[in-house]
Amino acid sequence: MFMSKKEETAIKAGKAETIGTLIGQGTVLDGTVTTKETIRIDGLVKGEIHSEGNLIVGETGRIEGNVHSRSVLNAGYIHGNLKVDERLEITSTGTIVGDIVTVALVIEEGASFKGNCSMQTMVNKSDIKSESGEAVKEDVLEEKQK
Repeated sequence: MFMSKKEETAIKAGKAETIGTLIGQGTVLDGTVTTKETIRIDGLVKGEIHSEGNLIVGETGRIEGNVHSRSVLNAGYIHGNLKVDERLEITSTGTIVGDIVTVALVIEEGASFKGNCSMQTMVNKSDIKSESGEAVKEDVLEEKQK
């Protein structure tokens, strides 16, 4: 009822969870949204979104603000910067205007993106030697410009 087949397939591939929060079509939310669960936007959010789960923006969904989420599936419109910890997918109906920082990016034919993208991958510092030749033990993000 709420998801197209394309969205269902993409979310299943990303091991989606149950949707904990739904902002329905016709709803306008003005402010910051913070959640640990998966959130779906079919209405309008004017403000930031912080989700430890997945973010799904349906075809009628709009976000006017910055986003930080574990993964994002965008079939709607986002105007703001995105920090996505795992995977960002923009479907053929999706539009993003803003800068993206993510590990994995999928853009379908027909999608629209205007901004800069920075791809990051996790590297284990034990694979990197310090100047003294000792292995460094923590994980870091290595940034690759796209």
